[in-house]
Amino acid sequence: MTTLSQLKTKINKLIENQGEDSPVAAFIYTKEDVVQYDDDRNEVEIEDNKIIEDVLYNVEDTDYIYTTIQDSIDDELSHRS
Repeated sequence: MTTLSQLKTKINKLIENQGEDSPVAAFIYTKEDVVQYDDDRNEVEIEDNKIIEDVLYNVEDTDYIYTTIQDSIDDELSHRS
């Protein structure tokens, strides 16, 4: 799992290599995005940080997300050639 501090380091390196005005598509999920809802659709806070870490790790490690993004990039590029 990546921490916000590690993400900051990666972003700073990208800025150094590609420049501050380089375009980017970003999707960031944090512990605030890991929520549950009760039967009345009210948000229920998850207090166990281990559960939150596990959920975010599994999201980050899901190949489906990367495959879908790459498919979208390929589709866009094929329409432009």
